[in-house]
Amino acid sequence: MRYVNAGHPPPALLRDGKVVGLLDEGRRLPLGLHDEPPIPAELRLQPGDRLLLYTDGVIEARDANDAVFGLDRLLNLLERNAASDLPTAETLRRLSHAILDHQRGELQDDATLMLVEWQADAARRAVP
Repeated sequence: MRYVNAGHPPPALLRDGKVVGLLDEGRRLPLGLHDEPPIPAELRLQPGDRLLLYTDGVIEARDANDAVFGLDRLLNLLERNAASDLPTAETLRRLSHAILDHQRGELQDDATLMLVEWQADAARRAVP
C-alpha cells in the first residue's frame, strides 16, 4: 500500500488483533498548500490487517467534564472489539457509538471513522 497523509491524524494498523503502529510517514501539508508533489510512504499489508482512519474530531471529542475521548481510548476499544472477533462493520458501529456516548449523543466537531480490512481473497488476487 502506498499512502500520503495530508493533514489528518495518522491511521492505526491493527494486525492479529493488536494495534502495531500508527502510519505516521508520508506526511505533508494539506493538499493545495504545497507546490511539491507528495512523497508517498509504503507499507506491505498482510491478510487480515485492518486500518483505522479517523479525524481529529474523534480523539478530541469532549465529555461533560471536558475530558477528551483520546487516542488511547480509541485504540483500546479497537483492540477489545478485535479480540471479540467482530466483523469490521460491527467494530466500526461500536466505535461510533462509544464516541457519541462520550459526547452525550451530540457531536461538537466533525468526527469521521473508516475501518478497512485487507482480506485474504484480495491479497491472493493482488499478487501474481
